Amino acid sequence: MATPLLRTKLYIPPVQPELVSRPRLIERLNTGLHRKLTLVSAPAGFGKTTLLSAWVKERVEVRDGRLDGAQSHQSPIFSRRSPKFAWLSLDENDNDPTRFWAYFTAALQTIHDDLGKATLTMLQSPRPPPIEPLLTDLINEITGIPYPLVLVLDDYHVITTRSIHNALAFLLEHMPPNMHLIIATRADPPLSLARRRASREIIELRADVLRFTSDETAAFLNDVMELGLSAEDIAALETRTEGWIAGLQMAALSMQGRQDVVAFIKAFSGSHRFILDYLVEEVLDRQSSDVREFLLKTSILERMTGPLCDAVLEIGDRRLEIEPSDNQSPISNPQSQYPSQEMLEHLERANLFVIPLDDERRWYRYHHLFADLLRNQLALTYPDQVSCLHQRASEWFEEEGFVEETIAHAFAAQDYGRAARLVEKYARDLLHQSKYNILASWLEALPKGLVQTRPWLCVYQAWTRHWTGTREGGEECLENAEQVLSGLPLSGEPEEQSKELVSISEEERRVISGYIATVRAHYALTNEEIPRVLEQAQKALRLLPEDDYFTRGTAAIALGGAYWGMGDVSGAEQAFAECASNAIKGDYPYRASSALCYVGMQQVKQARLLKAQETFREALALSQGPGRRRFPNAGYPLVKLSELACEWNDLERARHDADDGVKLCTQLGHVDLMAEAYAALARVQLAQRDLAGVRDTLQRTDQLLQGTKVDPWIVCWLDDCRLRLWLSTEDLEAAVRWARTSGLSADGEFSYHHDLHHINLTRVLVAQGMQQPSGPFLEEALRLLARLLEAAEAAGWIHETIKVLILQALALQAYGDSQRALAALTRALKLAEPGGYVRIFIDEGAPMGTLLRQALARRIAVDYVGKLLSMFRSDLQLSTLQPETLIEPLSERELEVLRFLTTSLSSTEIAQELFISVNTVRSHIKSIYGKLDVHRRRDAVQRARELGLL
Repeated sequence: MATPLLRTKLYIPPVQPELVSRPRLIERLNTGLHRKLTLVSAPAGFGKTTLLSAWVKERVEVRDGRLDGAQSHQSPIFSRRSPKFAWLSLDENDNDPTRFWAYFTAALQTIHDDLGKATLTMLQSPRPPPIEPLLTDLINEITGIPYPLVLVLDDYHVITTRSIHNALAFLLEHMPPNMHLIIATRADPPLSLARRRASREIIELRADVLRFTSDETAAFLNDVMELGLSAEDIAALETRTEGWIAGLQMAALSMQGRQDVVAFIKAFSGSHRFILDYLVEEVLDRQSSDVREFLLKTSILERMTGPLCDAVLEIGDRRLEIEPSDNQSPISNPQSQYPSQEMLEHLERANLFVIPLDDERRWYRYHHLFADLLRNQLALTYPDQVSCLHQRASEWFEEEGFVEETIAHAFAAQDYGRAARLVEKYARDLLHQSKYNILASWLEALPKGLVQTRPWLCVYQAWTRHWTGTREGGEECLENAEQVLSGLPLSGEPEEQSKELVSISEEERRVISGYIATVRAHYALTNEEIPRVLEQAQKALRLLPEDDYFTRGTAAIALGGAYWGMGDVSGAEQAFAECASNAIKGDYPYRASSALCYVGMQQVKQARLLKAQETFREALALSQGPGRRRFPNAGYPLVKLSELACEWNDLERARHDADDGVKLCTQLGHVDLMAEAYAALARVQLAQRDLAGVRDTLQRTDQLLQGTKVDPWIVCWLDDCRLRLWLSTEDLEAAVRWARTSGLSADGEFSYHHDLHHINLTRVLVAQGMQQPSGPFLEEALRLLARLLEAAEAAGWIHETIKVLILQALALQAYGDSQRALAALTRALKLAEPGGYVRIFIDEGAPMGTLLRQALARRIAVDYVGKLLSMFRSDLQLSTLQPETLIEPLSERELEVLRFLTTSLSSTEIAQELFISVNTVRSHIKSIYGKLDVHRRRDAVQRARELGLL
């Protein structure tokens, strides 16, 4: 069921009739309409919301013909037709991206009912898709609106979620010309403001222009507040407040009814914080006891309505004592049937920092700054009642169906028992929807002792910790669950324990034990304990109900991982396939999607790349909603499709899928999948010669994995990327350091679970051997490669077999054994050709190019080798290591001449070495210079080395 949206967040705040006119700022806002963004940024209390609501009101009156207004300095679109306005008041709960964009879309619908209807439906679905595709659709819809529109995002400083900032930046980049965005905030948002200033996309209003001028201060104090102050008193207040509107307003409230105004002004000094503390006390002390109590106790609420406040205060039929501070007639509200409703209307009339959120005066909120101060006073005045107030609010929100607010107030009330019951109630649904991060935050907020007494919470905590990467303590959670089930005393400090253990049935005991075994199997897989994985996964499958397809599928994935770690590619593929099939039966498409990705990975190991592509596409389809909108679970199949596209040298497609995959895997929050996504991105960046990008990606991965342990094969893949980066930049020393600290040795035992990590060690040995052909490295590499070849073939890992054969060929070539090198290469080509492998060859650089040319000369796999060589040449030309490109590939004879250019031999001596004429040598040298775009021998050698030709 979709979470209901609070419509009051979408109301444009009404304008108070007693308002200081600010035409200089209104004109600046009008001028800003010809740009994409208006930023109103200033500390609290500078009148940002009031200014914008007054401007909107004036623009609406101009549009409707009730007021004359200028149209100067506006874009043609905004000049031809007056815009329509939408408003969104933000709060901290809007840091959830799905909630933020749901409200964003709903705000636009206040302008045009059908705008974003499909988008809002998707956002409110149980598994909402990623934001960017939805924004694309929304942008296209806005483009079709026949009039300009303006959206105000108020209090944007409460938004701290990076993905929301990124998505809003995407919107700004592609925003249609008939839309204008206004952001009101206390802090600058991370939206590339400097670049937008340079491109004249933004107009800004900051504290220096928002603060009251001398005239505006006088108008406020004497005309609006009717204080009758002298020019000297006004100047003194202006100096002390520096035009800070909230400070002036609280000073004015404190001065109402005072006889000693001059003395008050003289004593009115200090920083904003001290002024604020003093004035709030002064304001509160001048209210009746009921008003003061109401202000303090309702300050726990982000938004207020009569029934909610009545429930929080437990007013019942009691009437509140109200002593108005003004002589205005009461606001008539025929809907008012609650005592708190009358109080809210009074607070509005008295200018006590309460803001109506709708025209019917049903919902209100306090000025944020005032609310913060009221909460401080509440903690001092009623310290023993704060929890009770939150508890009543939680109960009211639960009855109204607002789950997030219900749980938030339960935690604020420190009613952890109730919070625990709520978390238990919704945890399984969150697991099924992959909302591990939300569930984890709730579980970690509960007291440890309370979690320990509830086996389900222990299991969920272990599960979410494994998912999010905070894996320390996971086994302790599972042991606590088992101790509760067995009735044993719990570990931990006595004061942390709950006095009662939950009671559970025998059937539930069996199910919980199945869950425990499932989670434990995954921890064992990460910890490289293959026998334990088999034991726990099989135990889980015995204990779990046959119709619990989701959890049984989770256990089956661990089982498949164990077969992988044993080198049983057929067993792994079968286990993953059964998991996918059962997940589809149970209508858990995202579980089926991840299982299919593992199936495809086993198919890649068998070099069945086309079949793997088909499998990954099936997995992607299961992670998409209507209109091919992608859920976060689509990130993993996209990463796998990226790897295939990269291998086939479709680098544009590979980069696109890798970037999207990283974004979606990050949204999903699974640390292993995020690490795999980064590894895939790094591979593509290496192929594109984006070495700075590779470094950044690997650095982000290191930060992600700091202090956590991931599946062992991921470590192997990341190390492969690091080694290729170092060797591509001729940093052999870094590669050698890695080899020395890796824990691997040429005579060490191999691990399928680590994806035959020793292949990386051989790469370092081969690189050392190429630099020192007479040293021991090549012989050591060849001995290790012979063992690796046997292990890869025994497992049926054709993909790894190809890798080993390629390294064998390179090592033998460097060793001077061309015949055996070509034999190894021939075997690799035969195994790789059916899958259309490309990058696995050309990533090896110039030495592989030489081998391929020799193979072509001997008519080995002519068509396939010819294709590889053509891509090899293109790959050199695509290199971003230098701005120039190789105009035309060098011929075999030119390459021979080029090698002699590195020596001190003259043209005549080169001719004698090659048994050709001097004129022919000179002709080749001229051709080499032309193709390398150089004019001197030294430059030719340097250029050839840059291109990997030497």
